[in-house]
Order: sequence, then structure tokens, then C-alpha cells
Amino acid sequence: MKHSLLLRIAIALGILLSFGLMPAAADCEGEVIELEFMNWWGAAREAYMDELIGHFQEENPCVRVINQVQPWDNRAELLATAAASSNPPGIIMSTRPETYQFAINGLIIPIDAYVDAHGTDLSVFYDGEIGLQYWNGELYGLPMPTAGGLTGLMIYNKNLLRDHGFDPEDPPDTWQELEEMAAAITVADPMGVDVLGAAAFGTDAEFVAWLYTNNGKYATDDGRTLLFNSPEGVETLEWMVNLTNNINGGTENIIDFFQDTSFSQGDHPWYEDKQAFLHINTSFFGHFNVADPDGYADTDSWGTMLRPYNGDNPDAHSAGTTGYNYSGAWAYTIPAVHPPEMQEAAFKFAEFIGVHPLGGCAFLFRQSRPSPVKACNENPAYYEVNPYWSVVLEGLALDTPVQITPVQGQLSEILSNYIEEAYFGVKSPADALNDAHAEMQALLDEFWAEFDADNM
Repeated sequence: MKHSLLLRIAIALGILLSFGLMPAAADCEGEVIELEFMNWWGAAREAYMDELIGHFQEENPCVRVINQVQPWDNRAELLATAAASSNPPGIIMSTRPETYQFAINGLIIPIDAYVDAHGTDLSVFYDGEIGLQYWNGELYGLPMPTAGGLTGLMIYNKNLLRDHGFDPEDPPDTWQELEEMAAAITVADPMGVDVLGAAAFGTDAEFVAWLYTNNGKYATDDGRTLLFNSPEGVETLEWMVNLTNNINGGTENIIDFFQDTSFSQGDHPWYEDKQAFLHINTSFFGHFNVADPDGYADTDSWGTMLRPYNGDNPDAHSAGTTGYNYSGAWAYTIPAVHPPEMQEAAFKFAEFIGVHPLGGCAFLFRQSRPSPVKACNENPAYYEVNPYWSVVLEGLALDTPVQITPVQGQLSEILSNYIEEAYFGVKSPADALNDAHAEMQALLDEFWAEFDADNM
């Protein structure tokens, strides 16, 4: 096992060396800079991040990185307060809409000049990953982890399929096949769910994810016009509501089923063979392997599949979305108030996280997650760690970027509220989406009018 791990690391280093990503070691000839790193890499990943920081400091002894792992409760408020303070952390981990908002308010700096000065090769990233880090023509961060692989993948329980007469090696491709299997597997009544076939959660992010599997679109490419209340959108929300109400007994049943559970902590219906199909992002493989290594190794009992599409729509296909929700397009951004020497240190650390083989590449490999750096994912050792790595790469290839603006948080809240009304029968899916569209488009128009006036 030890030799296998060393071989995998050697392969990864060899691949990335060929891309010229290994910086030379350095000796400290000046004052040590302390760099507070505000981030949300908690749980088992905190130890991985500490290891990454150790490798960085070996090559950059003049920089001492302080790993400030934050709680997820009130995350957005914590970050906004820190970013706007007179003494923010030296480098902060922000989502795409937060990055845009901080950029507009002048709280963070663009990094184009540092990229040029350090000769950072941006072509090592997937275009869809690095492209999400630009605002108004300037680059504000380097991506890590991937924005892709967050919505287009599912894992499924082969035993539950087998027990109900379905081929465990032939998971559903379409909504209709998923619905058929879910109806056969689900054990539910008005009092609750005992075994869940499939869920369609009543959130804006889940709606957008399913929307793209019905050939729908959230917004125009310039982010100025919302499109989600199209016929494809209405059909999507109708299908989600019907699945939830007709098979699962209503949205309250789903809420109760997942109450006080955590996949990353091993306390989840999946581990008890009580869930047939589970929407995942690429971090789930690592959590699964840690929480239940024997179950993870037993590929006769579980598999990985692409998110099903609407089989009644000839233009629909499996798809994932990138950059829409908070967990997509994370960046490591540099506050504007700090002196140049601290900003320089922060960029070095952000670059290490982004492209160094002992940085983001190794950090994500430890979690069995793909990297936004193409060369990292060419490591054949991924297939040893993840038996379904080929499906992951197929999902990454099908990912579609979703255009958003800095008011995405407000738009998301509005859309979620109206979707909830559809789930509880207060409005029809069509009325819910049309009412949401009217309110959201007005807010979006207001943002763009102000932005255009400020930038004339």
C-alpha cells in the first residue's frame, strides 16, 4: 500500500513536471510574512490543507500561512464582514458571486499583473474553470476545486435495483426510467419515508440542474436576461413536484428523511441501503471512502451514473451545471488593503493551491476529486482510487457554465421561495416560475443599469 501511494505521487509529479508547474525552492532573506488564510476546508480536509501549507512553506520559508478554517453556519455573513473590515485575512476563499461583489466594491485586487510577473500558465486549466474567475475583463482568482462535477453525477445502490428486478449494471438514462425505478423501490406513506428511490429537492440549484437536462437555460450568455420560465423550465418543475408528491409523499417527507444526517460523517441513509439514487458532487467519493471503506471497495453494491435527462424531449441530454450555486467556482482572492509584500505572498500561495502538484493537485487527489488543472486528471492513479473515474470525466465533459451576476444570492433566494410555493401547492409550477421571473428580472435590470452607469 505504501509503495502504491508513492507510485501514484510519482506519476502525478511526473505529469505536472512536464507542464512546467514545479517552482524552485527558495531561501528566506527577509522578514517572515504571516498570511491568515480564511477558508472552509474543514473535517478530514483540514489535515490535507495543513499538509499542503507545509509543502508551500518548505518552498516559501519567508511566508507563514495560518490556516483559519471557518464554520459553515453563517458562512456568507462571516466572509462579507471579514472582507469589508479594515484588517481582513491575507487571502480569502470566496464563491464566484462573492468574488464578483468584492471586485465591484474594490475589496479585492485583480491578479493579472501577478500572473504576468510570475509567468503563470493559465492554459493548464480547463477553459470552463479559469473562465469563471473573470469579472469585467479582469482575473480575480485561480480555481480550486473544480466548478464542474457538482451536479451532473449520481451514485446508485445496485443491491436495491437488483432486489426490485432491475439490471444493476443498467442505471436509468432518462427521467422516465428514473421515475419507474424510484416508484418500485420507494417505501413511503404520509407519515414518512423508509426507503427512498430518488429525490428532487425543491431548491433553486436543484431546479437549475434538472433544467439543463431538459435542454433549458437559466440566463443568456451575457447574464442580462433570465430564461428559466421557458416551456422547458415549466415542464422541469412540474416533473420535480410530481416526483416528490406522487412517489415520496410530499416535500416534508424528504426533509424529515434527511433530517440530522451527514454524508461526510457517515450518518446518512445511503450507508444503510435506504436510498437508491443520490445526487453527488465529486467530493462524495472521498467522503464515502473514509466513512465506509469496505462499502466503497464493493463495486458490486454501488455504481456511478450521469444525471438522467427528459426522454420525452428529443433535444435533451445528460448535463451538469458549473458556476451557478455557492459551491461552484471557488477562488482564493487577495484583499486590496494589504501592503504589496503581503499581496505578493498571497498570490504565491494562491498559485500553489491552484497549479502546484503538491498543492491543489495532491489536495484534490487525496479526496478522489478532479482538479481544474487538466494534467492532474491525467494521473492514471485516479482509476485506482475511483473505480468510476471514467464516468466522472464524462460528466466533466458534459458540464455547462451558467452565467450569473453579483446579485446571484438575491436571485437564488427569490427563485427558491417561489419553487417552495410550487412544492406546497400554493402556486402552479408555471405561475411560480413566471412570478419568480418577473421579480428577479426587475432586480437584475436594476443591477445592470447601475453597473453600466458606473462604468460609462
